[in-house]
Amino acid sequence: MQLNHRGQTLVLFVLLLPVLLLVLGFLIDIGHLHIEKRKVDHAITNALEYVMEHRESSTLETDIYKLLVLNLKTIENAEIHITEDQITISVTKTVNSIFPFLYQEKDTVITMKKSILENKRIIKE
Repeated sequence: MQLNHRGQTLVLFVLLLPVLLLVLGFLIDIGHLHIEKRKVDHAITNALEYVMEHRESSTLETDIYKLLVLNLKTIENAEIHITEDQITISVTKTVNSIFPFLYQEKDTVITMKKSILENKRIIKE
């Protein structure tokens, strides 16, 4: 007696396809979030580098904000604190999920803060 094994691969593929698509969607979403975090990081670093070159500008805070908006397009909150020896920039941005059905969060909030000590020119997070 010989059993017919035709179609077993197709059934296995159909059963595993949704799992593979969910994993792929999750990886794409995590990659998108990582890219957005890097964009925020680079925008703050560029703003701090701008500060090092234009420290004596009278419109420094406005210029920093314009530079952040230019680089990030949409930001929810940008806090800029300027003292004699330290400048701190904190940015909050909401990133929409590409695949919101994968997990409960439709939006992810990215908050990043960096400072620079003017006399040492050290950037720290």
